[in-house]
Amino acid sequence: MAYRILILDDDTDFNSLLTDIFEQADYVVTSLEDPHKAVDVFANQYFDLVVTDHKMPEMTGAEFAKLIKKMKPEVPVIMVSGYLENDTIRELIGEGVGGVFLKPLNIFSLLQRTAELIDDTKQTQQSDSLKADVAVVDNSLGFKFRSFPCKSQASINFAERLYHLRHFTSTLSLIGGSGTHFRQICEDIAGFYESEKEHFIYLSPGSFDAEQVLSMLCASQAAGADRVTCVLLEVEAMSEEQKELAAALPSADRVFESITTPMRTIFCVSGDLDSLYDEGLINEDLYVLMGTAEVCVPALRDCPSDIAVMAQQMVVDVIREKGLSSVPRFERSAQDFLRTHAWDYNYAQLRSTVRAIMEASPGDVLTLGALNAALQVSAAASPRARFEAHLSSVQVEYVRAVSILFGGDRLKVANFFGVDAATTKALLT
Repeated sequence: MAYRILILDDDTDFNSLLTDIFEQADYVVTSLEDPHKAVDVFANQYFDLVVTDHKMPEMTGAEFAKLIKKMKPEVPVIMVSGYLENDTIRELIGEGVGGVFLKPLNIFSLLQRTAELIDDTKQTQQSDSLKADVAVVDNSLGFKFRSFPCKSQASINFAERLYHLRHFTSTLSLIGGSGTHFRQICEDIAGFYESEKEHFIYLSPGSFDAEQVLSMLCASQAAGADRVTCVLLEVEAMSEEQKELAAALPSADRVFESITTPMRTIFCVSGDLDSLYDEGLINEDLYVLMGTAEVCVPALRDCPSDIAVMAQQMVVDVIREKGLSSVPRFERSAQDFLRTHAWDYNYAQLRSTVRAIMEASPGDVLTLGALNAALQVSAAASPRARFEAHLSSVQVEYVRAVSILFGGDRLKVANFFGVDAATTKALLT
């Protein structure tokens, strides 16, 4: 079924150009030059997407978008303009505009964003029926999600939004506070796909250079990947050269022009985009690029019902690493403290605290006193905690690389690391 698009532009020639572009791409187009008439037509007809000019004499595109969004907020809107300030672009996106394109248009990008917005809308509309068809695994969401136990509304909303956006085709930005477990979240996104032809590549300031990325992309291409997702961790800590490379990745520009496999990018940053831009930690290209599709990762303090469950799972992870048989549990007062503590450094702080309490050999019951003592040790040892968190974040990728080396033979992988097969299996599944 062909999708229906409403085009509004008071410039007759440019309106005709837009109409030709979308009709040649097999869309059914209604073209108008009068914004007031466009409002009436929109109210009485069905459209899958709207494309509007911004600068018009009787009504701006922003005003038009606001009117139609009140009528049918689910219909995505794309704005085109000869020139817009970056602040205006950010404001438009914040008000629900799904894409902003400056003239002269990049036709490929315009059509790609159109297809992406329509697909996202259809996925959202079908979410209720989709959940009914998918078996519930590990939680009540209807899909696997391990980054948060999803006992709080904030984490449930976050997980569902990521799941709805899983088919994004260009960029996605994960915005969180200090200590956010971005890598685990991206592992969940990767887990939404059952096919081995969906390749994820993880890059951080210490491993992001043109030669290495090209090598990894070429390896994925040679392996027959249908698509490669590049996950850029700690973008705000990258060098200026790395940030320029990061901006080139989504559109396969510059050194990435030889890559023919479809690519997309997930940007991960700790801190608000506006503040990072003002502080010079992200450049202008990244600022605009990352603002097109933002998802805010909830802080632990916003997910109080999740914290004790996460902490207990971390205890289980430590027990598994140490090869112990008895799993201690937090007493009720300790669980209450876990839920009410601020956790300014989020997952990283919780994890280092749990490891500190387990290093103290607490016994079968994890008491409030032991938790408070471990929290103080964790705070005092924050540099080491950050170092351990980094080692933990790369261990999965290291084990997977060795698995590829041995053709997926898990026994050989276990022997290589000198551990039992169950340990490596837990990291590879």
